[in-house]
Amino acid sequence: MTAATLLGPVARFASSHFRAHIRRPGEGSITSSRKHWILLHQYKPQRFFTVLGVESSCDDSSVAVLQIPDSGKPTLHFHGKVTADTTKFLGINPIMAFQSHRRSLSPLIQTAIKHLPNGQKPDIVAVTRGPGMVSSLDVGLETAKGLALAWDVPLVGVNHMQAHALTVRLCRALEGNGLNSPEYPFLSLLVSGGHTMIVVSWSLTDHEVLAETIDTAVGDCIDKVARVIVPEEILKSKKDTNYGKMLEEFASSDDLNGQYEASKTDVVGDQIQEQYGWRLPVSLGGAKKEGHRGLMKFSFAGLRSSVDRLVDTRRNTKGDDWAEIDERKALSREVMRRCWEHLASRVVMTLGSLQKKDVDIKTVVVSGGVASNNFLREVLRKQLNFHSFENVDLAFPPIEFCTDNAAMIAWTGYEMYQAGYESTLDIAPFRKWSLQPLDETIHDIEKDWEENAFGILGVSGWKRRTVS
Repeated sequence: MTAATLLGPVARFASSHFRAHIRRPGEGSITSSRKHWILLHQYKPQRFFTVLGVESSCDDSSVAVLQIPDSGKPTLHFHGKVTADTTKFLGINPIMAFQSHRRSLSPLIQTAIKHLPNGQKPDIVAVTRGPGMVSSLDVGLETAKGLALAWDVPLVGVNHMQAHALTVRLCRALEGNGLNSPEYPFLSLLVSGGHTMIVVSWSLTDHEVLAETIDTAVGDCIDKVARVIVPEEILKSKKDTNYGKMLEEFASSDDLNGQYEASKTDVVGDQIQEQYGWRLPVSLGGAKKEGHRGLMKFSFAGLRSSVDRLVDTRRNTKGDDWAEIDERKALSREVMRRCWEHLASRVVMTLGSLQKKDVDIKTVVVSGGVASNNFLREVLRKQLNFHSFENVDLAFPPIEFCTDNAAMIAWTGYEMYQAGYESTLDIAPFRKWSLQPLDETIHDIEKDWEENAFGILGVSGWKRRTVS
């Protein structure tokens, strides 16, 4: 087999081009070995690495085919998703999610296989190992194991929250900004229906959780508040349970978009109280002194309770028509403002704390389902500017990558494999899997290793490989 055959049309063109320009003896001909050297070095084929990614941590079944070159832009050849229909449960139902994964994953994979480049098998299969609902995770994990066995390729079990943190690297790579942007360290605000945390990523496998919620997650708070505030006819008209998006759409007006201003005083709260007679609390508003137990914490339960009490009081006197549409919209906007300013306050405090330690954070990534909220994006940007962090890049993945998706799992699997890690085929899912290693000084923590894991590399099932 000739070099031209091996290297394809470009090489065949190059080969004929060289033949046409080989000088006759006596005219300074190019030697055969010299031609071979030019052919291999000038027309060396691009190496591509292909990943099939599987995500099933909650109620989204997702499969992706991602191809990453040695240099240049990756290509997302396929990215499919099916979300379990749990509208009648007004939220996520584990049994319905499990059944949806069983129905949806195989057809998605069947379609994805048709998009594998040149019909060749992938280099690895990447799959979510945790955290998440164990029954849902298990469907994806066992399916991925079967694919890895059938193809005889490595398996990489991915931490779902690590994947959210690395989503910005995937997105920037897809935009053509290289395979290593942003560089470490960078900060992540991970916000979803199950998680609210600030994480500093020192490296691919070294992540430190700097702030977490002490009660409910911000996405859960927004969802439950939406079910109370948004008129029932609107809720019933939707075919999904994305209540956060419904709240944002219901609240949308000129007052919400582009009109937010950061301020030291609560001007908006004063106006709301004067107009409607109520005022929502500031979450952990007094926790701004060094050493305060609520300093680097989030809390959303009190805000949700305040809304419940307000609505219950109004309903006791006015019935189901407890407020006009304008007041409901004002309450929707105010709930979001309080939530987003609470998130922003901890991001600002974190940046200030790291700055004092001479840690230069150039990028803050906001990822997770809640990151798709446009009002959140505006509040965070203006709060950072207001507190003199104008030069910090605020990175939001495109909406399709904010929610749970297999593309981020494929990318994280790629990064872990390139760093020399793959998973053994006996791995089990984790209901909880902290990004941070276990603090051995804490003794009253749940240590059920099948459900509660600590640190990206602090779990069983990793297999080191030689990195060339």
